[in-house]
Amino acid sequence: MVSSTVVENGETIAPVVSSSPAVGVPPGDYRLVGWDMDATGRRLIDEICQIAGYTPSSSYGQYVMPFKDLNPPARKRHNIRVVTIGKYRMLKDNKTNKVLKTKSEISALIDFITWLESVKGDAADGVILVYHEPRKVIPSMLLESLRKFNLLDRFKQTVKGFANGFNVAEVKCADTVRTFSLRTLSRVMLDKEEELDNAVDRARLALQVIQHLSAGEETAKGAESSGSGDSDAATKGTIELIREFVQPTHVEEKELAGLKLVLNRQNSLRPVFGMLLRQSRRERQHASLLRRLLAEANVDYVELQEVWSNEKREGLQKLIKEKVTGAKENEEEELLEVLECHFDPEKKMKPKLSVEKKVGKKGNIGKGAVESKENIKNESATESPDTTTTSSPLKEKLVPQENAEVKSSDVKCE
Repeated sequence: MVSSTVVENGETIAPVVSSSPAVGVPPGDYRLVGWDMDATGRRLIDEICQIAGYTPSSSYGQYVMPFKDLNPPARKRHNIRVVTIGKYRMLKDNKTNKVLKTKSEISALIDFITWLESVKGDAADGVILVYHEPRKVIPSMLLESLRKFNLLDRFKQTVKGFANGFNVAEVKCADTVRTFSLRTLSRVMLDKEEELDNAVDRARLALQVIQHLSAGEETAKGAESSGSGDSDAATKGTIELIREFVQPTHVEEKELAGLKLVLNRQNSLRPVFGMLLRQSRRERQHASLLRRLLAEANVDYVELQEVWSNEKREGLQKLIKEKVTGAKENEEEELLEVLECHFDPEKKMKPKLSVEKKVGKKGNIGKGAVESKENIKNESATESPDTTTTSSPLKEKLVPQENAEVKSSDVKCE
């Protein structure tokens, strides 16, 4: 299943793979590895900035020098930035302002796979990577990077699947916790308040949360507690806890292929939404949402052209009703309006009142502001006193003062 999100800290982002039901893996001898990754953004084409792994006995963390700069949300989230000094580009820590040691992306990926192979050891069935994300993004980004450098086959020999700790917590902690973010779970379960800007820390906490849930379930069942999981060989209880939530690597590959199809359909819709995507941030967000609805409904630009040429507005309306089932009623109307305005240039889009009201709160364009503007208009419209004649009120006040000044000067002259 493929889905997307529209806004990330105020920035429009590309579709991502949603948290679809996991297929699971059969029972076996696995190693659990906490894993996380930083990137220049949240799109499939963004580059890796840091890749990290964690086990109770060893850890891996490596910064990567990207070819492009991090977008503003990524800089804020990871507290790193790219700086250029002379002919050289460097990655700097925003907190300490120190230059970070980096490698190329391919070198970091090779080192990461080598480290995973050493962690696997004598585990017959391979490694399961445990991460924590509300919306699944980084598995697809990692697989795409590995495919780009022809490292995917070697990776699949070691890694058998990905387990999202968010999905595990959502099921196991539904009655005790309201939000399942890594920050909340680490505070409630592990009694830790930590910054989450570093991928190494997030990888460690993701694995420790899973181990804590496993220990709690074993204690609740009356079994012997497995402790805090200070051994590389994950206990059978921990593996059984997450086994049903694991997405095999080959299934992730299929989801990545589906994501690319959605991206291709979105690109085909660029003629429709191109102008809206060049407007203000609010318009971009809204246009991205509408475009996503069409792409996920398997609607591309060629199909829209055919429907318009055959049935005009009625055909578009029928197509939206039948295929875009995930849209709300107002979104269906806006989609129809955008499409009709594109195919019929004479028709102009109506201004959206909802956007105007929201802008009014921030831009002080509300009822009071409108009234004040009207008052200013009324005041400026009233008749001002005439100052061109000597009989005007202002002239009458000024003339005596001038006469007084002349008399005083006469006295001095005498």
